[in-house]
Amino acid sequence: MTDAPGEAPVRFRRLRITLLALTVLALSCLIAILVAEFAVRLAAPQQLIQIRPDLWQPVDSLGWVRRPNANLRINTGERTVRILSDAEGYRIGEAGRRDAATRVLLIGDSFIEALQVDHEQSIAHLLEKGLADSLDRAVVVRNAGINGWNPNHYLIRTRQLLAREPFALAVIAIFVGNDAVPYRFDRIAPRAPVARHQFRLPRRAAWSEIVDALLAPVNDALEVRSHLYILAKNQLATVRMRLGMTADYLPLEYRHTEAESARWKNTAAIAKDLAKAARATNTPVLFVLIPERFQVYPDDFSRYIRGFGIDSTLVDVEQPTRLLYDAFRAESLLVVDALPSMRSTATSASERLYGRVDQHLSPAGHEALARVVIPASVRLLKR
Repeated sequence: MTDAPGEAPVRFRRLRITLLALTVLALSCLIAILVAEFAVRLAAPQQLIQIRPDLWQPVDSLGWVRRPNANLRINTGERTVRILSDAEGYRIGEAGRRDAATRVLLIGDSFIEALQVDHEQSIAHLLEKGLADSLDRAVVVRNAGINGWNPNHYLIRTRQLLAREPFALAVIAIFVGNDAVPYRFDRIAPRAPVARHQFRLPRRAAWSEIVDALLAPVNDALEVRSHLYILAKNQLATVRMRLGMTADYLPLEYRHTEAESARWKNTAAIAKDLAKAARATNTPVLFVLIPERFQVYPDDFSRYIRGFGIDSTLVDVEQPTRLLYDAFRAESLLVVDALPSMRSTATSASERLYGRVDQHLSPAGHEALARVVIPASVRLLKR
């Protein structure tokens, strides 16, 4: 069967118009996405996923540590920060590694590693300067804090570092948001490299295979590059929470049901073993409780639980700090709670103590924390 005269050119023109319209639509969508990406980066920058094999390396017994002699730049959403480390993996500043007869060991998680600020703005540098001024002698602070660590890591690392060199004081930072752990590890396996999906053709007609071959690689590529994509994912997560499609929207530590959990005493028991190991080298230990952003800004917590429809009678914003503090005191450990001072500072400070994109401490937050840690450290060093 053949086309009637004139039908073929008409069909060809329709096909050409359709293809042209689809091309214009695709270009319009692409331009809209690029404009939206630029707008989000400018008005509401997001925290991209950080994959930095040049910063951390896997190690036996401890999982991972900072690479020695690192020299790189990182932007977690707040500002571009230069990260330097010495030959032993301690984070250092632009002036390089310093030495002094009085050495202080500082250990904690991401709040101490402080990838959101330059070294000169971090608690490590502020503590070093404040102690030197108060004691009228040179002091160096060895910053051994690592992102993602918990008290199990602190204990293992403290034992390792105290065996290398003497310290006049060890300051161990406990983040109340997630450092109350219900488990105990004496050895941590080396952390495996982050697996990234690669584009490939699906091997079979199954949804899981399509996700692994096509969708997962798209996700992996966008989550390290696109602020718009991260914003969209975060907004969808909020929708899922509001629809009750997930129960993991509130940290367990704030729930009344966790008040009798073993996590509080277990964390204090780990801290007690750490203090015992330090005591064997005549090193006093000061534990510092770093508050969660919700605790310093109670209004943020109230808006959070209202927004997600959480029954306020089921949660207590101060519970993690109170139970950790009591558990540490019950073990006769030296512990200071930074919450009252930081909350008081937050009411009068013009700058927020936590970042707006990255929820770790801002430069002002490190200063507020230093005002708590320095006096307590001075008292121990003068003994």
